[in-house]
Amino acid sequence: MVQATNLRSATVLADPRSAKARKALQELASSERVVQLCNIEAMEQVHIWKPEFQPDFVVAYAMADTKLSGQKLTADGGAFRSKRQWYTIGFTCDVTADLKEVVSFAFLVGDAIPKSQWEDHNLAADDGPAD
Repeated sequence: MVQATNLRSATVLADPRSAKARKALQELASSERVVQLCNIEAMEQVHIWKPEFQPDFVVAYAMADTKLSGQKLTADGGAFRSKRQWYTIGFTCDVTADLKEVVSFAFLVGDAIPKSQWEDHNLAADDGPAD
């Protein structure tokens, strides 16, 4: 697994362009807030690790259920989308007790997910038109 040394979710969320995301996070249940913080971290870390990946969406539970223990999320069957292609990802992610930032993140990117499996896992090529 790749251990992140420069955690990015807090920086991403501090950006003025993330105002809507910050507001939306505050309205989520604590378990879902952990998942979303970790998804943000996953997208950033994958891009840092391999810049040709440009993740724009993560589904932590795409291929298998996640496990949440306190503020630690384990996603062994996640998926991320980059350039309209889905890839498998597994990660562990710890967030602060106030659920505001990631303090530890490690991940492993797997293979591309065949398009024939996307529908079975509710993975879309894109999100449709922007609002």
